[in-house]
Amino acid sequence: MNKTISSLIKLGFSENDAVVYLALAELKTATSNPLIINTGLHRSLVYTSLEHLVARKLVSEFEIKGKKTFSIVSPDILIEEFEEKQKIAMDVSSKIKMKMSAETQEITIHKGNDEYLALLTSLIKQLPRGGSKYIIGSGGEDFMEETMRPIWKKYHTAVDNAGITIKMIGYKNQKSAFQKETEKEGSYEVRYLDASTENPAGVHIYPEAGVVLNIIYSNKEHTVTAIKIKDQSLVKGYLNLFNTLWNN
Repeated sequence: MNKTISSLIKLGFSENDAVVYLALAELKTATSNPLIINTGLHRSLVYTSLEHLVARKLVSEFEIKGKKTFSIVSPDILIEEFEEKQKIAMDVSSKIKMKMSAETQEITIHKGNDEYLALLTSLIKQLPRGGSKYIIGSGGEDFMEETMRPIWKKYHTAVDNAGITIKMIGYKNQKSAFQKETEKEGSYEVRYLDASTENPAGVHIYPEAGVVLNIIYSNKEHTVTAIKIKDQSLVKGYLNLFNTLWNN
């Protein structure tokens, strides 16, 4: 196959269209009959290719003495055509990349002290050294007794090793349950909200990990449950809520 024809095919021509296009380039201006003779293609195939080329504005069509006549338009239009296609391709590529990079929400559920400890320490390791995690809701005496005291040492070893600060908004009616423990640790900053009843759930926020934990606190009947949600927009919303409560 002619190399120029092969190149035209790579530019989106069918083989017949490429053959007719090159034949017309040699003839410069011609009716269909010379093209049929020159290409050796059936009349209907030549007419079909001419229709394609005219539609692409690569060939112009006009009449001379009542006969349809065809002429090559400047080949520079090929460059213009594919520059336009390149712009379209770049735009489509950009939009597809945005879709590919869009974060998919991930939700997992973790139950029991062992899973809870593993989850907390893994998230601590994802924070930058010297960073902060944020907690809304402190849990009461049952949560401290059933979950936090058994895992306290291992959890806070991970916190200390990472140099993490834990900023917590607790409830005044739960203060006595954990105040002594938190005061022993240098990693806590705690402020309190008034509350008439204990809240059975809380929220942990890990900004750099893009994760929020919804914690259902343990009691004597139920083990701790952590619902891990990886969603940057949710993190942003909860962090805004935390800062509003913290500052007020």
